This record gives sequence, structure tokens and C-alpha cells, in this order.
Amino acid sequence: MYILKEQLNESLRLSLVDYCYDIIGCIHSTYKELSPGLPEAVFQESLLMALHDAGYTDAVREYHHFPRFRGKTLSCHIQLDIMVPKKGRNIVIECKSIMKIGDKERIQLYGYLRATEFPIGILVNFGSFPKAEIERYYYDSKSNVIKAF
Repeated sequence: MYILKEQLNESLRLSLVDYCYDIIGCIHSTYKELSPGLPEAVFQESLLMALHDAGYTDAVREYHHFPRFRGKTLSCHIQLDIMVPKKGRNIVIECKSIMKIGDKERIQLYGYLRATEFPIGILVNFGSFPKAEIERYYYDSKSNVIKAF
């Protein structure tokens, strides 16, 4: 797998930004209402409520995905903090409540994107101050490349 820091082509980047706009808005409003210092579970539940209020009623907290290996579905699962199904481009939201996002958190999200083949991942840290730390990633399963946008 290749993780590239270079940007996507501008047309795709703008369409993805637009695609995630309302969801990022829900993240900002959740942070603003709660502020940092609370456990991750509080932010997950609150963000899910904000997403439902914004019309994303199919969003699911603690979504279980059963990965495949050598063409077979495994009996064990990975648990995504929040999964937002949206027009065939499902979005994984990985929530944290820590001081700063690091490589450990990024690698976890990359693994989730690769295992699910969902194209969009949002890594959000509600523990940062003065605003939520948000990173957005696009996964192209055909080329096995993840890019920030």
C-alpha cells in the first residue's frame, strides 16, 4: 500500500470536499457544543446524534465489518467508530480524544479503509484545542493508494 502526501487532482479533490462538507460541519458543531476533555465515547454518540439530525439517518456507530482474506470472509471483525453510507461512497469516521493525531491513528484509519474498501476516511481528534483536528483521506482501491484531501 502506498500512502501519498501529494494532493489529488483538483476536480476530484473539490468533489470530495463538497461530498464531505455537511459531515465536517457536524464534526465542528459537536466539538463546539461539547469542547475537549471528554471521553471518546461521548463524542462518538454526540456526533452520531448530530449526523442523524442533519439527515444522515443511516449513519451507524460501532459498525462491524468482517474483512476478507484469500477470498474468504473472516469470523473476526473490525469495529469502525462511525460509518456513514452515502451514495455508494461510504465514509469511515474514526474519532479520537487525545492530545494530537499521530501515525498510530493514521495507520488504524488506513487499515480500515483498505479492509472495507470504503473510499473516504475522516480522522477527527476531539481532544485538541482550540478546535477539532480533522484529517480527510481518499482510498483508491484499484491502485491501493491513500491520499489526503
